[in-house]
Amino acid sequence: MTPLPNAMPPDLPDVPDGYRDRPPFPAVAAETERWLGDDSSGHDMDHAWRVFDLGVRIARAEGADDATVGVAALCHDLHRAMGDDGGVHPAESLETVRDVLTTAGVDEDRIGDVLHCVKVHDEYEFRGVEHEAKTPEAEVLRDADNLDAMGAVGIARTFAFSGVAGHRLWDPDGTEYGALDHFAEKLLRLRDEMHTDTGRALAAERHEYMAEFVDRFRAEWRGEQ
Repeated sequence: MTPLPNAMPPDLPDVPDGYRDRPPFPAVAAETERWLGDDSSGHDMDHAWRVFDLGVRIARAEGADDATVGVAALCHDLHRAMGDDGGVHPAESLETVRDVLTTAGVDEDRIGDVLHCVKVHDEYEFRGVEHEAKTPEAEVLRDADNLDAMGAVGIARTFAFSGVAGHRLWDPDGTEYGALDHFAEKLLRLRDEMHTDTGRALAAERHEYMAEFVDRFRAEWRGEQ
């Protein structure tokens, strides 16, 4: 699959060597990993670090605070490890996230901004939720998290999550929910949920990749290709 010529992703600013190793990032990651553990649903620390890397670069392109975005990226999915199966709403995790950040040595004057990022990162207009991101950093985190649900990695994460959840690949009759249904339900809507110019440009290319994959999947399923 090759990206369409009018959907090429933009060049992103470089991140300095060793940026991941700067305090408080390693400590925040270590504290978060205590919660996420051996997650195999696609919401593990690999995901957190990908959102970190992408979020920091988008923040630099958009003039947002990359340190706040980086910290928020590392702990944004802690809510998924809380409560019963399926986790809790991010807003319900904020007290625990605050404890994680305090233990990791995050500056108190940054914690409030990080908590706001975490609180609103999982809201979507297509679900009828208007939980406004009030800071550039919250907008960047949402874009980075959504972008990791798109493209090649997003496709892989979808099928990993579906395997954990016990879903089949696809039910062409539509009587049973399958992994492919998640594309129409959410993933192909994410392009229109982007907040930043950089996020929108990146989402355009990843959206086209996913749309082509869905068409190819259906064709191969039916033996047409």
